[in-house]
Amino acid sequence: MALMSIAQPLTFAVGARARGVAVRPRATAAVTTGASASTTGSFRASVVGGPRALLALSADRRGAASSTLTSRRTGSGGRVVCQAAAEAALEAGKPKEKENSFKADIIAGISVVAVAIPQSCGYALLAGTTVKCALLAAAAAALPAALLGSSRYMQVGCLSLGALLTNGALTGLGLVGASDMYCMGASMLALYAGVTRLALGFGKLGKTIAGLPVSVLDGFVCGASMLVFSIQIPHITGAAAQGFMAGHYGTAAIWLLAHPNLWQIGNVALSVFTFVLMLNSKKRIHPLFPAALVCCIVGGALAANGINVGNCVGAISFDVAGLFPPAVLQLPKELALALLAPGIAIGVSTYLESAAVCKRWADEDGEEWDSDKELIAQGTSSVLSAFAGGMPVAGTISRAALGKAAGARTQLAHGVTGALLIAFIVFNGGALLAFLPKSALGALVACGIMPLAIPTALMLRNVGSLDYEGKRDTILAWVAWACTLLSAPTLDRGLLAGCFVALCVHLLEKAGVLGPKKVAVA
Repeated sequence: MALMSIAQPLTFAVGARARGVAVRPRATAAVTTGASASTTGSFRASVVGGPRALLALSADRRGAASSTLTSRRTGSGGRVVCQAAAEAALEAGKPKEKENSFKADIIAGISVVAVAIPQSCGYALLAGTTVKCALLAAAAAALPAALLGSSRYMQVGCLSLGALLTNGALTGLGLVGASDMYCMGASMLALYAGVTRLALGFGKLGKTIAGLPVSVLDGFVCGASMLVFSIQIPHITGAAAQGFMAGHYGTAAIWLLAHPNLWQIGNVALSVFTFVLMLNSKKRIHPLFPAALVCCIVGGALAANGINVGNCVGAISFDVAGLFPPAVLQLPKELALALLAPGIAIGVSTYLESAAVCKRWADEDGEEWDSDKELIAQGTSSVLSAFAGGMPVAGTISRAALGKAAGARTQLAHGVTGALLIAFIVFNGGALLAFLPKSALGALVACGIMPLAIPTALMLRNVGSLDYEGKRDTILAWVAWACTLLSAPTLDRGLLAGCFVALCVHLLEKAGVLGPKKVAVA
């Protein structure tokens, strides 16, 4: 009777008929499934020496499943629980599930690497480093992050915010872009960023660092993204700003947009083609042919046939033996000390953006996400990038979203991307960049950064209709936005200024100077 009371509430028969499965009156299967009991089909199982039964198997997103199979009542009045049959059915489904997951991860890894190479080249132009520096960073960072990371979707590599902060920190010290000293400085920034994340991760401060004011981060990311978009305008138009307005990224972009007579038709045409394809193809035409790859192939074909689409990246070669000893250790001490504060800022700010996305994906999948583990993974990747001669790296949202859309299910997809990037370096794939137009790269970076350059909902709220906390957060976001724009090219100072203002407001609230108005009770 106890077994009867357990099985009675289960409504397998109703669910089976809803799925079109015939249920025999003398054989009822009771099935216990998880919350995601709609993702797999049911099938018929036969038990040797016993009655027929129906088995409904329900798998969650990770392919796990649980089922309890109960046969009809026997002549002795007891019930025979066919546990062996249930386990056999589960085991039979695992190889197929693993095979499908393996194939999906391989395809996703190939799809992402097709974007990672041209995207890294674009971020090298943004950072002011050589293309070789960015590609070495991408190759060195992927595998450690795949092995140590907490998120099964996040991809680690060069990113627009890190590239812009690198540019600002190095040009602010008067270094010449793409020079050996400039690239060594970029590697030192990567080392500082990595060590910062490792210290936070091992110190179990992941939740604390993720608790920084959202308003300040929103304003900083929006302002920095606008500057990233502005920097791409010269590559897109094939022209350069003139006069006093050329001294700031934003004003230079405005000047160029106001002088279309200086634009190069080939640059603009290829950039428009890239924008149209990227913004209307959901980032991929086929799992193995992302839209970004198609844009680069079309641009390369035009350049190879003598059509003027602007300057190209040019072929590069890699000397793996030349990576030892690491160039980052040869940087002068004075310059290394000057880069300490910007390196720490890069390590924190670039992590926060990817952390927010990792947490959201983990919540969607019902998984636990470990911020400390992710800090250690991305910190290790950035340190290895530094010793390989690369620039700062962090979680790249656009690449991770592409891998997820292409079917990535585990960290294997990220590992495949890393292995292919290393193969690109080892087998001298840099020769393929001879005809890669910079206009296409500029348009790709601009397309990727556009969503982040739009002010968030927090920033666009009507301040007059908000309570005290809402007004405070919106105002702090715009203050951080203004500080970021005004601090260019040293954007780390803009972030620090925004955090300083938020800290002052917090202290004033603690002191009772600021806060919601208290209504006196008569």
